[in-house]
Amino acid sequence: MEKLFLGIKGHVVCLDKVTGKKLWETKLKSTSGVTNLLFEDNHVFAYAGGHLFCVNAENGRIKWENKLDGYGYGACIIASENQNASLIADQLQAQQSSAATASIIAATASTSAGAGE
Repeated sequence: MEKLFLGIKGHVVCLDKVTGKKLWETKLKSTSGVTNLLFEDNHVFAYAGGHLFCVNAENGRIKWENKLDGYGYGACIIASENQNASLIADQLQAQQSSAATASIIAATASTSAGAGE
């Protein structure tokens, strides 16, 4: 079965790539809007809210967590020996786009809320 992994608001979601059916979902200890993922060796590595998680790709169970104390909550690039520089650059660009979109949504919501006054 071919799988597709999504990182959304502190969750890792696994879908069947052919049918789109959700196979499993794992909530991480974060509500971060951006959840970065790396798939390798039947593991999904997920970064959210200053924590790095290793999730079993078959069942969604968290194998381990690292709080990454002292590193803050900014953008995180997850790379491995098997990745090339262009994949890492794509990951960074996606993070920056997500952050920009979140800023626009927040600004729009703030403006809309003030319009009724």
